[in-house]
Amino acid sequence: MKTLLSLFCLVTYLTCALSANGWPVSLDMACDKALSAVACSFEFTNNANEDLYLLKRNTPLEGLYSQFVSVSLDGRPLEYEGIYIYRLPPTKDEFALLKAGESISASVQITDAFSINTDGLYTVQYSRPLQYLSVNEMNAMFIDQLKDSSACESVHIYLEGTDLFSRPKEQKVELDYTVYIESCTAANFNGSRDNDNTLEAHKRLCAGIDKAKGGVGNNNLYVTWFGAYTAARANTVKDLYGKMRTGLGSKTVTYYNNGPKCKDHPNAIAYTYKSYSQTVVYLCDYFYKEPIACKGTSYTKERTLLHEWAHAFAARDDEGYGPDKCKGFAKSDPAKAIRNADNFSYHYCESQ
Repeated sequence: MKTLLSLFCLVTYLTCALSANGWPVSLDMACDKALSAVACSFEFTNNANEDLYLLKRNTPLEGLYSQFVSVSLDGRPLEYEGIYIYRLPPTKDEFALLKAGESISASVQITDAFSINTDGLYTVQYSRPLQYLSVNEMNAMFIDQLKDSSACESVHIYLEGTDLFSRPKEQKVELDYTVYIESCTAANFNGSRDNDNTLEAHKRLCAGIDKAKGGVGNNNLYVTWFGAYTAARANTVKDLYGKMRTGLGSKTVTYYNNGPKCKDHPNAIAYTYKSYSQTVVYLCDYFYKEPIACKGTSYTKERTLLHEWAHAFAARDDEGYGPDKCKGFAKSDPAKAIRNADNFSYHYCESQ
């Protein structure tokens, strides 16, 4: 028993030999209990013989604004309860210049995004590749040529007294007015900014989702966005569209103008939280500049809203963005494509 307790109390670091495997950017992480929270620190090191620009987006270098770690208790995964931000492609100010041999670090409280309320042995694992550009690529603004550096660091930590830990919090919403809509129940608005156009995009969603769901089958459109057809995967896609349709048709949803977190992310379009019951989408500056209706793979209000409700009503993740990345998921990993909100937004719009 003493040996077992000693094992539980030991924090074990499992590190991939990234530099030995040729990855140019390596990661070291550690997690510790800090009062009523669990804080994790992350250090990124440039192992290459040249300077690199490391993308801060989807890493702790920008704070806890995406799911870059997964957390499990005795092998059972915990649900991520943090924010999902839908954004334009990154610009130079979202990169950190990491000179050859240098490191950069950041820390976050994972209890801000995961409910840790049971004592036991937890595993915190880094779950996203690190993305970077060379100096020449950055100077040429080849943002669409981001390279990936694998990061597979994880930490085991035994936690006690978890009933005292803080819990994830969402923004409180005060409503200004409600608009009732035939077939799509009702929409609340917090604030007033281009609300007529937002409402027009919202009204298109219910019939649009029915059309997209009805078009799911063994066809080119399905294969393009969700990969090789199988009846089981197609039924999953239909079921997830059904969850979005039911959510919009049975719940009063809210559009929060000028979301409070938008100011911290200049390239943000909108954001929400992943849930089967979340009913608020927060809108940012770029959303108001988008045209209303779907137009291929372009950024539009209709596609943005579908993307956000895929998080809120179908609990989809952000595995990646953009048509090329989403088509790549469909081709190489159909299960990932079905987990990804942006794949649904493209399939939806090209179904219309």
